[in-house]
Amino acid sequence: MRASAPGPRRTVFWHQKGGTGKTTLAIAYAVRLAMDGHRVLLIDTDPQGTATAWGERFAARWGLVVRGACGTAIWRSLADRMPGFDHLVLDCPPTITNGTMDTLIGADHLIIPVRPALPDLWALEDVAQILADLRVGAAAPRTRVVFNQHSGEDLTPLVAVVVGLGLQALPAPIPAAPAWSALFSGGGPPSGIAALFDAASG
Repeated sequence: MRASAPGPRRTVFWHQKGGTGKTTLAIAYAVRLAMDGHRVLLIDTDPQGTATAWGERFAARWGLVVRGACGTAIWRSLADRMPGFDHLVLDCPPTITNGTMDTLIGADHLIIPVRPALPDLWALEDVAQILADLRVGAAAPRTRVVFNQHSGEDLTPLVAVVVGLGLQALPAPIPAAPAWSALFSGGGPPSGIAALFDAASG
């Protein structure tokens, strides 16, 4: 794992599979950081623009800033144009591109949300290989797989798959809850957000 760069902490939410809750969790994580008094920039690199659309409606309510960005050198360009933040939180699209690689190399923490289902874990194979390659060059961020939308499924065999890929999974999943959808009506994050802070600690 590479040493953390000076400046704001850079946390990326990414998985190459869609529908795992990356955007929802990135927004919730950013909101919670802002609620705790941190200066937060939420960066939306997904062409769908969901985090940007959320920011236009609700970012001011929570005291954080949301900006859309794309391409390589995202960290450098945003840090230069928008100094003064404690945290940069980035929502990535479910793709593997040069921009994705640049983002991972510049990150301190990578959070990979997966649903408790095998297809989400099958899609981790390429992700695990990318991270293994980055570790060879000491460029890999601290990475945690987070089970999202958990409804009581037995995670033991799923965690074994994650470990078999050379990745680490958080023991505490993020439970499914109606309160998550309230984020998109301007509500705050539910208590299940605590698992994300475990993922991005250290």
